[in-house]
Amino acid sequence: MIIRLLGPLELTGPNGAVQLSSAGQRTLVARLALKPGETVPRSALVDALWSDEVPATATKTLHSLLARLRGQIRDAGLGELITTREPGYVLNAPADTVDVARFEALVAAARHSDDPLESAKMLREALALWTGDPLADCRPGDWTRQESARLTDLRMDATEDLMEASLALGEHAAVAPLVNSLVEQQPFRERLWEQLMIALYRCGRQAEALAAFQRARGVLVGELGIEPGPRLKDLEQAVLTADPRLDLPERVPVPVRGNLPADRSSFVDRPETEHVADLIRRHRLVTLIGVGGVGKTRLALHVARGEHPPDGVWLVELAALRDKALVPHAVAEALGVVDQTGRGQLSVLTEFLAGKDALLVLDNCEHVVDHCAVLVDTLLRVAPDLRVIATSRRALRVYGEQVLSVSPLSVPYPAATLFAQRADAAIPGSFVITAANEQAVADLCRRLDGIPLAIEMAALRVRALTPAQLLERLDDRFRVLTDGGRTALPQHQTLLATMEWSFDLCSPREQLLWARASVFAGGFDLAAAEAVCSDDALTADYMFDAVDGLVDKSVLQREEHAGVARYRLLETMRQFGQTRLRASDDEQRLKARHRDWYTGVALQGERAWFTPRQAATVGAMAAERGNLRAALEHSLTTPGEAESGLRLASTLWFYWVGCGRFAEGRHWLNWALSLETEPSRARCKALWVTGYLATLQGNTSAVPALLEACRTEAAVLGDEDADVYATYVQGAAAVFDDDLPLGARLLAEADRRHAELGHLDSNVVMARVALAITAAFGGELDRAAEICTKARVVCEENGELWARAFALYVLAFVAMGRGDVAEARELATTSLRIKEQFHDLLGIAVSVELLALISVITGSASHAALLLGGADRVWQSVGLPLFGSANFAASHDQCVTLCRKALSPEEYEEHFSRGAAMTVASVVAAAQS
Repeated sequence: MIIRLLGPLELTGPNGAVQLSSAGQRTLVARLALKPGETVPRSALVDALWSDEVPATATKTLHSLLARLRGQIRDAGLGELITTREPGYVLNAPADTVDVARFEALVAAARHSDDPLESAKMLREALALWTGDPLADCRPGDWTRQESARLTDLRMDATEDLMEASLALGEHAAVAPLVNSLVEQQPFRERLWEQLMIALYRCGRQAEALAAFQRARGVLVGELGIEPGPRLKDLEQAVLTADPRLDLPERVPVPVRGNLPADRSSFVDRPETEHVADLIRRHRLVTLIGVGGVGKTRLALHVARGEHPPDGVWLVELAALRDKALVPHAVAEALGVVDQTGRGQLSVLTEFLAGKDALLVLDNCEHVVDHCAVLVDTLLRVAPDLRVIATSRRALRVYGEQVLSVSPLSVPYPAATLFAQRADAAIPGSFVITAANEQAVADLCRRLDGIPLAIEMAALRVRALTPAQLLERLDDRFRVLTDGGRTALPQHQTLLATMEWSFDLCSPREQLLWARASVFAGGFDLAAAEAVCSDDALTADYMFDAVDGLVDKSVLQREEHAGVARYRLLETMRQFGQTRLRASDDEQRLKARHRDWYTGVALQGERAWFTPRQAATVGAMAAERGNLRAALEHSLTTPGEAESGLRLASTLWFYWVGCGRFAEGRHWLNWALSLETEPSRARCKALWVTGYLATLQGNTSAVPALLEACRTEAAVLGDEDADVYATYVQGAAAVFDDDLPLGARLLAEADRRHAELGHLDSNVVMARVALAITAAFGGELDRAAEICTKARVVCEENGELWARAFALYVLAFVAMGRGDVAEARELATTSLRIKEQFHDLLGIAVSVELLALISVITGSASHAALLLGGADRVWQSVGLPLFGSANFAASHDQCVTLCRKALSPEEYEEHFSRGAAMTVASVVAAAQS
């Protein structure tokens, strides 16, 4: 469920959007949604609807509006979303389903962060939630005006915060025009004037910074009759005296040294802790094996936190992985290694880790153990300073592996210590081991075979039962489970008994959700649970209660992503749930519903890609990566479902192309195309998307066969859409191959046919941008500027960022051709900043190349050489540098020539090498400084 108030009001459920036909209904939804879960009195609803004159029939009209609204909500699959609770009504929805709440949470988190890069990221995500004026389609009145004004002020506060963070990141060249526009709209906000002055000053425009102060003073005195505040006056003096405090402090990018999560609870030490730590210091591969729930992961992480290799400690979580071929991809993602070249991911990893001194923690290897073994063996051979801790149910069987079987906790201690700590956490300050309960706790831990997960699950029950009562009830459960004889290992049976016991303590609805949630790969949100797991036995209106109950029982772990609550089952819990689901013969139905829901998520992402929600879509797809992979694998491994996988893989073109997933996109598309060989519209789309990815990798030799097949099949099917997109891709490939006449002809044809067919999306804009590139390379700068300016306007009107950044890059290229270096720098920096949001390495690479040229032209050859090295580092992860194109390489060659003229060979190599050794994040930061 999604409720949007920051723009046109939207209420969307599993069955689609609720059609709110009247301003009165929209006002009621807005008034209730701003206080989700809280009772809103009838009087407050009446005030929101009729602020001036309340009619005598107000109460009756309110009931009538609500009755119709509740009926429409039920039809949308949202059940009893609005219920009566005296003295009014309540909206039964989690706060994180309302965009206002998500916005406020992100802004609060950004203000709490000390890292301007992280703050800027969260603020951009928060501001991307806005799609228009708040509450504009609600009934006019005092409440609507006041609430709209409050939200608008919050938006401006967040915008100012973003400008502040951007200044801290050295983005003054980009901030100056943005804030200059903002002060025209909000001339009384002194903080904006301060930011404008600082941005201008740091751009070397001291006179303009002082003029901005005079503009601010003129507005404040002339219209409000007040002088500027002391901060603004002090800033004027600082600018006059060139106070060094105004200079941007040198910000050395801090390399990320790992990704280990913070401990959520205390670690109970165990005898083998020091042994494992000693093993990983003396050997390069240590594998911890043991039954589920015995504490392998916790022990591995605890030991890993005590290690501090120069290149960091990195956790790779494999539990959610279904496709074994993606093991190297999972490792690359954890390390932050992005490669779009089409090379095998294992080759990419060996190259990246070859000189690194790092520690990898591979968690839950058992279901992909063979692929993990190949990966670990390969990495250890090429990276002499790399070490690995693996957790698995069985050994990897790799040369040099040290295998340690993790035993349950000793009884009575430390097992009793773990029980006491978790029991006290369940009701803080309420539980300690005493002489009266010590024996019962020890017997209970002994009955649970000292298995940590089983002990933790039992400890939660102290909220209702004493240790003695827990022991009695658990003994009953064991007798039931063991009547048929012990066919499993004792520790397996202990954990199973504990799981069964916890399962039986759940309500019937919670039991159903536990089993059904096992189809999710990684996390899921409430809307996904409602869509995938609900039916007549577990209706959507009771889903939140079931989720809340499982969180309370620690079956589900609650996390937060972009202000939205997400849930996941620990792997042992998931496997138990999966066993229950299979026993019910419902697994295939649930997997199909899971596939259908995430196909819908992909379709929503595709539609949102050309809207103001584009940036938020990047984060949403990243959060659902595991589920999208699971849906793809289910489709491609289930007989008769390959076309569904083909549709999903091609629908995700925006994710593969826009978020730097070229290699993975081709993996899924090639697999799907190999299975689904009969002509269809889905296959046509998959063919041109695959050709698109190959083009962007610089692998243009693979493109003709793909596009020829696409156009041949499209002609048979009458699929004009696929044919015109194939024309665009063919034109782009021609440009990369330096055939500008052919490229221009094809791109112009694609643009004309897009218009005839009514297409308007990011690829339509990109066809125009590519056409502008052919004009720019041919010396037609005015024509290129005209095309890209129009493309930029279209993007801005639709809230599109990704294609807009490429338009800005071409405009920067044109500005350089015209000799307007300041304009070129501003445009290229803005383009780079946008591409950083999307992790689009191709866009980052071309922008850094242009900024390097700008640096050398403005007299900073050493910085330009550094950026050339950084760009070279990025190109290695993209594909063929500058697409192998002489036209694209011309400005690069000019930059190299100018650098070598200004620097000695030794100086050039030193700066280039420093840049080539930088991380992508450091390259981006350096390019903006």
